[in-house]
Amino acid sequence: MSKAFTSEENEDVGIAGRAVLRSAPGEQRPITAEGHAVLLARRDALIAERKGASAERMKELDHPLALILATLESVQVVAAAPNVGVAHFGSVVTLRWDDGRTQKVRLVGPDEASGDDVSIASPLGRALVGARSGAVVEIERPRGTMQATVIEIG
Repeated sequence: MSKAFTSEENEDVGIAGRAVLRSAPGEQRPITAEGHAVLLARRDALIAERKGASAERMKELDHPLALILATLESVQVVAAAPNVGVAHFGSVVTLRWDDGRTQKVRLVGPDEASGDDVSIASPLGRALVGARSGAVVEIERPRGTMQATVIEIG
């Protein structure tokens, strides 16, 4: 995935091979209920795997487990607001890119962004938050500016 669609604040790779954001003390980052459930399941799986594991394997599991625990401490589950015709956290937005492609993306927190789940902190996410159906948004990317028209917000 292009860096244009991710947060550039990432520095430590851990959860599912993705970078984990570092929070300022007391900072809470939004996460959907589904994203939170994924983190809890991954935490529980790592804890279960540690039980009965060799000392070497336990060391291998400690780092990803610590990253997940730190992430869980710094996220806040935010319920998606009802669709009011404006893109916001939790919205599913259908776009038509200037090259004719259509794409559906869901606006999520930075800790769960992957594939078509786009962080609200990414350039694309920032461009979409507050957009209405029919709006044209511009996104700066390494290979140049792209435009997309918001077709639908769900």
